Amino acid sequence: QFNILKKMLEYGHTTRHTGIIYSKGLDKHGVNVLSCHADSGHSLPRSYGGTTCMMNGAAITMSAKKHSLTATGTYHDEIIEFSIAANKVVGLRNMMDEMNLSQDKPTVIYQDNEAAIQIVKNRGSMSGQSRHIDRRVLTSRNKIEDGHIVPVYIETGNMIADLGTKAFGDKQFAYLRDLLTGYSLVKRHHPTYALPAYIV
Repeated sequence: QFNILKKMLEYGHTTRHTGIIYSKGLDKHGVNVLSCHADSGHSLPRSYGGTTCMMNGAAITMSAKKHSLTATGTYHDEIIEFSIAANKVVGLRNMMDEMNLSQDKPTVIYQDNEAAIQIVKNRGSMSGQSRHIDRRVLTSRNKIEDGHIVPVYIETGNMIADLGTKAFGDKQFAYLRDLLTGYSLVKRHHPTYALPAYIV
């Protein structure tokens, strides 16, 4: 435990000048356009889920919390977290409306589970193994049909919300960290911009 604590302190000291960097015009979603990543790690009796909302290339909110519902499988965990992310996104969209930053298109919520995406997008896709899913969770379908959100598949290796649900090795952690904080986006588009040497 002491070695873990020492490593945490060393990392905190090394990265003390690193924060969050937002950029204009580099985010593929657009300027002042919301996007979101939602993911869950399956465990018993209840799983952890993580949601990260992004704008202009970096995170604006991030949460990681144990679910209040018990899931029967990975796809169920993902749907639970998707519904949490959907509620958060709709709240942010409402707040942005009040700030005259209305979102003209549905907000993308990235998921790395294709079965979960199929269930939330298609009311007719409930099989015998998925009919037990709580209706509170499936209200995210209404938000899709109302044009507020849209689920989009993303590879697990690029799932930023995984930072709140899993432990990673140094390389993958640094990769996702730099996606979260916006540094990798700036480095990719402006390689000569002065950034810390450890940014990947």
